[in-house]
Amino acid sequence: MVLDWLPKETKQAIDRLDLALSVYSVPEIDILLSKTVLFRGKKFRPTLCFLMGQALGVPLERLHPYARAAEFVHAATLAHDDVIDESPTRRHRPTLNARSSNARAVLAGDLLLARVMSELASLGQIDIIADLANTVEELVSGEWLQLEARKIARVNRQHLETVSKKKTASLMAWCGGTAARLAGKSQSWVDLGRQFGESLGVAFQMIDDIIDFDPAGEKPFAQDIREGLVNFVTLEMIEARPSLLEPIQRLLGAVSDSPEWPWEASDLEKACSAVRSRADAKLEGAGQILDQLAQPPEANAEAVKALRSILIYLRERVR
Repeated sequence: MVLDWLPKETKQAIDRLDLALSVYSVPEIDILLSKTVLFRGKKFRPTLCFLMGQALGVPLERLHPYARAAEFVHAATLAHDDVIDESPTRRHRPTLNARSSNARAVLAGDLLLARVMSELASLGQIDIIADLANTVEELVSGEWLQLEARKIARVNRQHLETVSKKKTASLMAWCGGTAARLAGKSQSWVDLGRQFGESLGVAFQMIDDIIDFDPAGEKPFAQDIREGLVNFVTLEMIEARPSLLEPIQRLLGAVSDSPEWPWEASDLEKACSAVRSRADAKLEGAGQILDQLAQPPEANAEAVKALRSILIYLRERVR
């Protein structure tokens, strides 16, 4: 993630974000996490936490433990997802389960979640802890729903939106709602913060699905199909040309080394364009919510501008 447009103090806070666990009883866990799911991540969720808090007048030092918690929860989901997906690599590096074992990857993810709850409990913000517990439940149910649809080509848009809201957007929604709670705002403001994060998260997933079909991307081309999953782009192709349903069904989770993809280049191009338009609509909605959040006189204009830059960054990411 490009950080050049961030306010100087925000960038410094992200650079100083402490992601050490200090597990003295089992130091191997620290080493494994630092080399895998906590290794030079984009820190998108901590960035969102810092900027949303700043925008609403919350001091950076008060936001630090919540930004740390957001990154730890995200890292825990990555550790668990890599086990579920049997992924040997992430960002061109061996996954935690590949470096160690599935059992240790699950335990490391569990430890991250336990540490988050322990650290947040010490701060006494019970409502924020309750929100995060609900978020973790959403993450689990999102993964569960996705698992149920694995190797099934006949999925609908509602299913994909529900999974993206739970699996991708729920933690971003927590970041937005937490910022509003720390700023002492009313529940309606908390809801606005959550809605901003949710709209951003669904758009984020749609854009990731477009990038999934980028031959020059970080992941193998059509990685979701290789893992047995229909994403937003695949769904658009099937809806536009129903004859693709059966050949895509045969490919799900059973892609050869040199697959013959059943769609035409024009099918993929039109599908990516349609998903891009849907993502733009979600980002437009997030921008409208941000307009409401930026109204109070105490709003930090520089942080609000940086949040708008995130929307632009995501919109331009797949142009």
